[in-house]
Amino acid sequence: MSSQALTTPPAVAPPRPWRFPEATSTATRSGTPVHVFDRPGQYVATVRVTVAMPLAVEPRELEGVATIMSRTLDEGTELKSANEFAAALERHGAAYGVDVSSDALHVEISVPTSQLAPAVKLLAEAVTRPAFNQSDVGRHVTIRLGEINQERANAGYRAREAFSAHLFDKSSRRSRPTAGTKDTIRRLTNVEVAEFYRENIGPSRAQILFAGDATGVDVAAVIDDAFGDWNASTGPVMETPEPLYVTGDRLVLVDRPGSVQSQLLIGCPGPDRREDIWGSAAVANHVVGGTITSRVDTVLREEKGYTYGTRTSFTAPRKGGTFSLGGAVRTEVTGAAIGDALRILREARDGLTEREVQEAQDSLIRTAPLRYEQADSIAQQVGSNIAAGVPLDFADTYLAQIAATTAEIATEAYRRYVGANGLLVVVVGEAKEVRGQLADLGIADITELS
Repeated sequence: MSSQALTTPPAVAPPRPWRFPEATSTATRSGTPVHVFDRPGQYVATVRVTVAMPLAVEPRELEGVATIMSRTLDEGTELKSANEFAAALERHGAAYGVDVSSDALHVEISVPTSQLAPAVKLLAEAVTRPAFNQSDVGRHVTIRLGEINQERANAGYRAREAFSAHLFDKSSRRSRPTAGTKDTIRRLTNVEVAEFYRENIGPSRAQILFAGDATGVDVAAVIDDAFGDWNASTGPVMETPEPLYVTGDRLVLVDRPGSVQSQLLIGCPGPDRREDIWGSAAVANHVVGGTITSRVDTVLREEKGYTYGTRTSFTAPRKGGTFSLGGAVRTEVTGAAIGDALRILREARDGLTEREVQEAQDSLIRTAPLRYEQADSIAQQVGSNIAAGVPLDFADTYLAQIAATTAEIATEAYRRYVGANGLLVVVVGEAKEVRGQLADLGIADITELS
């Protein structure tokens, strides 16, 4: 026998208002801004150094030098060999990571707060006193050349490579691989890497972020003790240039003999975070192709069974964004899948519904606290904001834009970009099997690559 109290589910209260964590900002003795995000209970803290470094500063013949430089920061310093540095990280339970984006170098360390001070000194040692030994740089050049061979065997990578090469004008750095090509990587020695470091990495271009439990710890003092004497001199950072796009309906086929699937990437220019429609574009994206219940997935995956799943996204570095739809489909339905995808993308320009927009808003806004629950996600988001040239708490602006979006606003944001000046379609697959299917679409003449 059950009682009403046991069978009636509890009432669900509406979610409480949420804001992105606030920072306490100071600076080191050398003038580098320090932003502390105190997150009680987060006993694994992340310290991230973000250095403004647009890839456009790389010499054309040495593209990829930023990647090799970043990968060799911890491969021996002025004080420790590579093995000694790795052993020190392990001793303090620290995880070290590095990333190069279109606009910045990011170097971070995640460590238990009890080991914060010695770990931050290790981070500072890698960032401010790298050795760039000839053998270490040479090893990473060899590794990178091997990676390029592996990348070119990957359909997803080939699609992204061809997409960038044809969406951006050839004069744009973004038309070429972030980590360089075989021709540019082969030229690199420790001399070029060290010179690039000296010209581009210094305290005046950096910002340092901490996210974690700061209870009982003077985080600013810990960071200043490690980075305060950093006195490298660099000139003013180059402003990221506006990208040059190539527009119009175009079709690129990359032959991948033996492939049983076709990797698709369809897209066009998009907004960046400087535009006040950035949040509205995210809402539109969620409706059209950003989730498993989206318009695109409902047709291509659920109704037609062409694919295990596709996704669309608006992405943007500091200047100039892109919109893209990506996924893999069976070879024999390549043409049909592209035709349906293009139809759905174009029909969305006719309007999104209030219900679709409301569901997208609920999903994007109510999951935000979970997305930023961990300390490392806060540090990474703020590092991305710094690189993009927007405020530290831009997540609040983004969520406010989403909350203010109506179906009309979302449709206008989408219509402003997607399909406005044509769509680039990239297909990586068995050319002899899909060439005819693509020709029947009548999109454009086929540009075929091997």
